Amino acid sequence: MKKGLLAAVLAGVLALQGCSVPHMAMESSFRQQAQELPVEGRKVLKPNGNFLIGGYTVANVHRGWKNSGGFNLFGYEYVKSRQRHEFSLMSAQGTTWYVFGASRLHEKNLKSNNGISIRLSPNLEYYASYFTSPESGQWHLLTADPGHYQDRRRFEGELSNGSTVYTVAPVYKFEGKTLPLPDIVGYEFKNGTEVLGAVQVLNNGKVWLQPNLTEDTRMVLASTIASLLLYEKLHDTNTSLEQP
Repeated sequence: MKKGLLAAVLAGVLALQGCSVPHMAMESSFRQQAQELPVEGRKVLKPNGNFLIGGYTVANVHRGWKNSGGFNLFGYEYVKSRQRHEFSLMSAQGTTWYVFGASRLHEKNLKSNNGISIRLSPNLEYYASYFTSPESGQWHLLTADPGHYQDRRRFEGELSNGSTVYTVAPVYKFEGKTLPLPDIVGYEFKNGTEVLGAVQVLNNGKVWLQPNLTEDTRMVLASTIASLLLYEKLHDTNTSLEQP
């Protein structure tokens, strides 16, 4: 079964469960004091259009076409894809930031005669977004995702404005569950070992922030979180090329 189909089935099951969807696993100290920002209006399978993250409004979403190419020759498959999107984020006070994002995927796979597919390095999906704060300057989010829990040590992520760097860490488990999912459930944003915020990207989405953050830091994290809630992974939507 294709990975994209598995992801769609999972999303459908979670959607049917509604409010019974569990929270993603988080550090207990952060979970106990974090403020949850309700996500309203986000579509499950196609997260386009306006939606709310607490007092923040995500609007003016424009998503470019997915551009794909590559070839399949005697079992060796090379696929490359890319996509861009942009949107605005407005705070409850009316401050508006514009966020720009882009993703790029390179996949190399070798398929045997019995249907087994071997992923060849580097199978990484890169995602970047950037926005500008009048107070703290231009920020950029960068992630490199190997696409599977088994390769999680190859994941890299950071949110930075050049002088301040926050680590972006993937989360693969739901709260109270022992087994991880193959793909990412959500992300945590860390300043050293301290978790400042978290976003669950499955289903309608869930968001948590530390309650004592400055307004600028909250806006920075909200912009990043909105970007990830709009990010549709290319490896989830990619279809294999037919052998000529």
